[in-house]
Amino acid sequence: MKKSFPPIFSLLALGVTLSVNAKEESNWYVGAQYSAQEISSTPDRKFKTVGINVGYQFNPYFSLETRIDAGTSDFSFPFYQDEIPGAEYIEEIETQASLYAKAIYPISKSFKLYALAGLTETRFKITTVGADTDVEGNMTLRYPAVIKDSYNGFSYGLGVSYQLTNAITVFVDYKVLPDAEHSISDNRWKNTSLGINYFF
Repeated sequence: MKKSFPPIFSLLALGVTLSVNAKEESNWYVGAQYSAQEISSTPDRKFKTVGINVGYQFNPYFSLETRIDAGTSDFSFPFYQDEIPGAEYIEEIETQASLYAKAIYPISKSFKLYALAGLTETRFKITTVGADTDVEGNMTLRYPAVIKDSYNGFSYGLGVSYQLTNAITVFVDYKVLPDAEHSISDNRWKNTSLGINYFF
């Protein structure tokens, strides 16, 4: 089940306006991050991703940033193994893409706090057990049955960065992602990322 994206044109318009007003202070940057994620409906429903990010800092207090990640782990448990030995339910993050507006507050020359607000889309691959029914109504279980699913919507978070050199910063942030609707109960989605950015 999918959610629709809210409009993002206002974020882009704001960025263009700030760029015109603070062109001399703007900087492109690229980076990489590692993320640990958890959907709270199940204690062990945890995922890990790695990815890249690209951003444009319009002035010391605002930037736009996009992040693209790929899953490196999965969540699984035995499923219908009495009928099909070795069968499992497996969830994997295939890709995760985010677009954030980033508000920055310098604490000192090296340390900065920041807030993120924007859009995130996550694409899942779910491997499970399916059922086939013949013309006589007889049902046969089959494995694997693969389902593709995606969730998108508003996400937000807080972080801190530390400037190692004029060109390199490291960061850690905590984000709340759109609810994963195929959860049975509580489906809050938490994401903690550790990464590095290079400004040029």
